[in-house]
Amino acid sequence: MATTPVTTNKQREFACTNCGTMFNRRPGGRSTCKSTCKSAAQRKQKAPKITPQQQKVQRRKERLTENPFGLWFIEQAERAGTVQTYQGIDAAGLHQLLAMHNFRKKRYGWIDKGHGKDAYHLCHVQGLKGRDGSTGLTTSLNLFVGLDYLNQQHGNKPVNAWAGESIPKSARKRKWDITPSMTLDQKLQKLADFLGAELDTFLDELDEMPQRTARLRLARSIHKGQGDELLEPLDRRYTLAELGALKLPELQALATMQDGRNRDKERIFRNCPPDSQLGVMHDELKRFSTDLPEGKHRDNCRFMLSLVRVLGSYLAPINDAQGKARGRFDFPNASWSPLQYCNPVYPWRTPVSLLESDRQALVTSIIEAAHNALQGLNIDGEALEAQLEVRLHLQTLVPVVMAPDEMTWEACGANWITYIDDLYNSFESTWQALLDLGICTESQVFAAQDGVLRSLQAAIEQGREQYRNNRMHTVYGVQFQRYPAYLEYPPMAVDGQQLAV
Repeated sequence: MATTPVTTNKQREFACTNCGTMFNRRPGGRSTCKSTCKSAAQRKQKAPKITPQQQKVQRRKERLTENPFGLWFIEQAERAGTVQTYQGIDAAGLHQLLAMHNFRKKRYGWIDKGHGKDAYHLCHVQGLKGRDGSTGLTTSLNLFVGLDYLNQQHGNKPVNAWAGESIPKSARKRKWDITPSMTLDQKLQKLADFLGAELDTFLDELDEMPQRTARLRLARSIHKGQGDELLEPLDRRYTLAELGALKLPELQALATMQDGRNRDKERIFRNCPPDSQLGVMHDELKRFSTDLPEGKHRDNCRFMLSLVRVLGSYLAPINDAQGKARGRFDFPNASWSPLQYCNPVYPWRTPVSLLESDRQALVTSIIEAAHNALQGLNIDGEALEAQLEVRLHLQTLVPVVMAPDEMTWEACGANWITYIDDLYNSFESTWQALLDLGICTESQVFAAQDGVLRSLQAAIEQGREQYRNNRMHTVYGVQFQRYPAYLEYPPMAVDGQQLAV
């Protein structure tokens, strides 16, 4: 027997599905409290739904105003007065900018300089605000990590037209201008409008967002600690917005009060020594030599890269700070001092003070010339080459190679071909630099390559002797059976003869 649905006119209290206000209606009636809420609900249904990916991009876009890279990213457009400084950049180019920003930060030039200062700057080749009204592009090919004092001396002076990237004053459009009266969010929104999908793709592809600035991290830590009974109470309760507006010294004072200390906590950076100027110039010259298009700028960078490599190969074996930093000029599994220094004025019995001052002058001149080459300025290559060649003389082209141990043998895949290729690759850049500057000849380099194999044979023979005389065999009486694989002779030949029988 069919049942008739029960209907009633009795009204009950329900929550509006749009604004949440409680109102009375009968069961099965309307879901909104008034007509305006009904219209708003209908607009929401018609509006496109935001996907989780779009929500992630939006969250990350808002985080750009809180982390150092995002603030630097916005600051470049603010300094240029237009977002067109990013003209032509795509998601890959934004990843390169982030990598350059992180590279500069990890040179740790800010440790000795103090808060807010850095020994290394992200320098524009073509000035960000040119004297002729042009705008230098903020791209990886118009940016390099350079020395702070040289960047400040150069300012926005013009450079050669064959260097860097810029747009003329006539190409600027007023709708993309950044004005001082704009808020940080408004500047970011204009950048987002200009870059469009490229910025969204960049944010979506990031594995993780860069962390917030030290000031904002400290502000969040203080705000979170206000409810912790184990910490001292502050003079009053602060909101996160109030803490975020305070400067770093003020936040440090609050953190000191909250922790119950008498003075601010000192930061210790023992494991973060600043990188060397010569090493930073080497890395940037190497990048420009690879990435720049063919032309005068790239040729100058390649020439200076050879000079820097030769100088670094001399400084590293004598444990000079400019050559030892980050191990750029060291040779793994080998010992090699290819060059020796000679003072051109007093070649014999040179006083130590004179030798050191002359060597420091040479290092400084090469470093500053490398910065100028990156900057797109003219360099006197012949004078620099002569200055280097008259002081650095060839000592040997053959490194003293070490036999592999168990760890290095496994790292190369337990393969002699790979191990020897790695050896050659570690020496190749130095050999090529010496060859480019005319310090050695091709026949000498070929002979040195054979010498590496002979040196490896001698190292293996020495390693075998040490293995046989190991206490395991001589003291504890363990019977010798065979050599490990990394002490077997490689199947290589020199002058048509195998290394060992």
